[in-house]
Amino acid sequence: QRALPLTVRSFRRDRLLVQRVRQALATQPLDAHNADDLAALLNVSARTLHRQLKEEGASLQALKDEVRRQRATDMLLRTKRPIKQVAQAAGFQNEKSFIRAFKAWTGRSPGDWRSEQLL
Repeated sequence: QRALPLTVRSFRRDRLLVQRVRQALATQPLDAHNADDLAALLNVSARTLHRQLKEEGASLQALKDEVRRQRATDMLLRTKRPIKQVAQAAGFQNEKSFIRAFKAWTGRSPGDWRSEQLL
């Protein structure tokens, strides 16, 4: 009888951590997106952060990519900024790596994707 509530409580705690990481990534400056800074912000160790995310079936890198993708697609839809500026705002070192990642996410280049969405 006690096992189920503990399991549910554990699941909720882990799920909450994933949501908290997502929120932190979306609201913190891009240079604060390393494991140590995020862990400190969330009051856990970097090791605990990675372990709990893994237990939940998530990874810090996947969550970072999710936030980057969301930021990039929002900017592509809502602004007319050049691709290079969108890449920088989404946290990419250069336009080429952004285009490569964006193609992996959507199957399209950022410019083509933007044009298709705005039709």
